[in-house]
Amino acid sequence: MVMKKTVPPEHGTRVGGASSAARSAADRSAAVARILADEPGMVEAALAAVTREIPAYANLDARQLEEVRSLIVWTLRRVLELWSVDGALDADDLRMFRGVGAVRARDARPLAAVLRAYRVAALAFFDRIGERFPDTVPSRDLSALARVWLTVLDQSSEAVFDGYESTGRILSEDRERALRGLLADLLLGRQSHAGTLRARLRELDAELPATFDLLVVSTAAGAAGAADDAARAAALAATALDARTAADRAGDLELTSLHTVMDGVGVALLKAVDPAALDRLTGAHALTGARLTGVTAATAPRDYRLALHGLRHAPPPARTERRVLDRGDLEVVALVTGHPDAAPARVTEAVLGHLAQDDDTRRTLDAVIYADGAAGAAARLHLHPQTVRYRLRRLATTTGRDPRTPWNRFVFQTALLTATP
Repeated sequence: MVMKKTVPPEHGTRVGGASSAARSAADRSAAVARILADEPGMVEAALAAVTREIPAYANLDARQLEEVRSLIVWTLRRVLELWSVDGALDADDLRMFRGVGAVRARDARPLAAVLRAYRVAALAFFDRIGERFPDTVPSRDLSALARVWLTVLDQSSEAVFDGYESTGRILSEDRERALRGLLADLLLGRQSHAGTLRARLRELDAELPATFDLLVVSTAAGAAGAADDAARAAALAATALDARTAADRAGDLELTSLHTVMDGVGVALLKAVDPAALDRLTGAHALTGARLTGVTAATAPRDYRLALHGLRHAPPPARTERRVLDRGDLEVVALVTGHPDAAPARVTEAVLGHLAQDDDTRRTLDAVIYADGAAGAAARLHLHPQTVRYRLRRLATTTGRDPRTPWNRFVFQTALLTATP
């Protein structure tokens, strides 16, 4: 009986495995060559899928589309190369993807759309390969290609995210710094030309409201408090009093909330301030402030000077009665302290509002101050006391002032004295 010599299974497996690996490498190289011969079709299929399925890519101009096409070409070639040699992305590849993320942050393309574009392109590639090369890329190699592509997607997404986020933070900080510089220039009168202001706002992709509220705040310890206290006060006021939603902030170019620190106080520009919310804020955080409404780019320098002066020079009775000074308080303080911006003709309207033109209200107020009360004023004016009280209630509602308190009485007296005959 003749026995046949057998080869140990492990030897056959090793030799056969090496041979199989060699054939697989050769097959993949050949498959890569065939796939790349169809590169234009592969790239256009991927580009069409991206622009069709992702709204942010639907309206790109010719230059932007060419940039996307170049990235698709690079990604296709690199993935196929890695597949053919069982390779992985290197440091240069990741640096390139971080650069892509940085550029997308600068042109404000949404990060979610950017990351999705790579996934959509990958699906288009696999659809095309399955359609055009069913025999060239067998299932085993297709599985390996999928693993390579998923690994590339994972690593590239992380790199794109990192580049996008880091650049976005820098851009946000730079824009915020530029906007604060604009606010400072506006309040200091260094931005007086309307055309220059419009151009500067356009560069910052922003708009000013037609009118806004100007809020100057400091800690209760005094207007000349530390800069960090002023910064916290301004940021707190701007954040707490800005009633917009996050979606409004993201989609609206109008600057309805902006703050900075100047002259040792916090300054906030807001489209509109709710007086009740402001009162709660100042009370809860021991702040004092000055608020002017109806401010425009043209009036902002004078209004800021009035607010800063009033915050620093308002007498103790004003501080006792009014935590936040209004335009009437500030005009009176400027007048009685001899400030260069004092304007007697502005005081009456600033204090009384539309009631400055109401003769009955002015006569009633004068009589109440002179007679020290509604009853004496009624007798002086030959009116029923209820009529006087009604007019005082209307005055209090309009001005927010009670003439029975020392500072408000003084402000009312000053408004009557400066009224145009």
